[in-house]
Amino acid sequence: MARKLLLADDSITIQKVVELVLAEEGYDIKATGNGEDALSSLSTFKPDVVLADIDMPKMNGYQLCERIKTNPATKNIPVILLAGAFEPLDDELARNVGAEDFIVKPFESQELIDKINTVL
Repeated sequence: MARKLLLADDSITIQKVVELVLAEEGYDIKATGNGEDALSSLSTFKPDVVLADIDMPKMNGYQLCERIKTNPATKNIPVILLAGAFEPLDDELARNVGAEDFIVKPFESQELIDKINTVL
C-alpha cells in the first residue's frame, strides 16, 4: 500500500516539484495551499507524513504542526517543515511545536526523500 503524504504549501511550483520527486517513490500525495485546508483534510486523508511550509496564508506551518501534535488522533504523524531560502527557520519554535525535521527550499530531490524516509 502506498504511503500517504500531505503537502501544505501555497506555491504551485513546490507542489509540482514534490509530486515529481516522490512519484517514483510510490507516494499518494494530497496538496493543499494553506494550513487550514491541510488541517481539515487530516481526518479523511490520514497521511503517514506531513510537509508544511512555514509561510502560508490562513495558518502557517508552525501553527499547523502544533495543531497536529496537540491532537491525540494525529500527534504521531511526523511533520517536516519547509522553509524558503529567504525565510529564516525558527529552530526553537520548530522544536516547541514538535516538528521532526525541516528542509530549506530549493532542495535536492534525494535530500527530500532521505528526510521523509528518516522520519518514517
